[in-house]
Amino acid sequence: MDSTTQGLTILILLFTTVVSIVVTQFARRRRDLFLLRDIPAYATLPVMVGQAIEANRPVHVSWGSAGLGGVNTLLTLASAELFYQVAERASIGAASPILTVSDPIALPLGQDTLRRAYRSRGMLDRYQGSSVRWYPYGARSMAFAAALTATLGDDQVGMNTLVGSFGTELALIAEAAIRRNQPLIAASDQLEGQAVALVMSDHWLIGEEIFTAGAYLEGNPSHVASLVTQDVLRFLLILAILIPTALAVIDTIFNR
Repeated sequence: MDSTTQGLTILILLFTTVVSIVVTQFARRRRDLFLLRDIPAYATLPVMVGQAIEANRPVHVSWGSAGLGGVNTLLTLASAELFYQVAERASIGAASPILTVSDPIALPLGQDTLRRAYRSRGMLDRYQGSSVRWYPYGARSMAFAAALTATLGDDQVGMNTLVGSFGTELALIAEAAIRRNQPLIAASDQLEGQAVALVMSDHWLIGEEIFTAGAYLEGNPSHVASLVTQDVLRFLLILAILIPTALAVIDTIFNR
């Protein structure tokens, strides 16, 4: 890496840090100062959880084949924050939330996520480790999809949040949810799974929206600051691309 690239990298990191710190301070003092862009999935999710609680039915969340120690580790950790927000709301209901995984290494993370949700409500005595379930392992596992379709019916699930790594097998799970009139929020890091989510789910998350659950569902100042910082940097990057392009076009037109 040459000195120019190193200098630019340092400036970008410094600018990002400064923006994040400034936005965090404003977010802590004025929570209403920043208007987050609308994401229907996050706006509707609390309503779906509330309806499941009123019907005395469990909510179901799943990572699919996402796990820890692989290429989708960050996705799993981000989904864990989303699942914590869902479980924290659902833990006040009589039916315990259900979390399903395919990667056995993700089992401890799932159990800790559910345990934290109950602890935050002061109801740790109601935590049940068996509510975190492992089903047959493998990317695009049809056995995993079959097990989930059975779970939706046997446990009379109230709503589903499937955010993780799913392929075309997501269509089987979504079809089972539709037949039982169970609301579904879905997202996947696989192109095929995301296509199914867009077509068959009630609401979906795309790309970095998966990483913003803390900002939208909890309003944590650091999460809000991180999200606003991302949007600011995205806007500046767009300007950095468009301005030189516009200048080049203008120079071409007027210097013919």
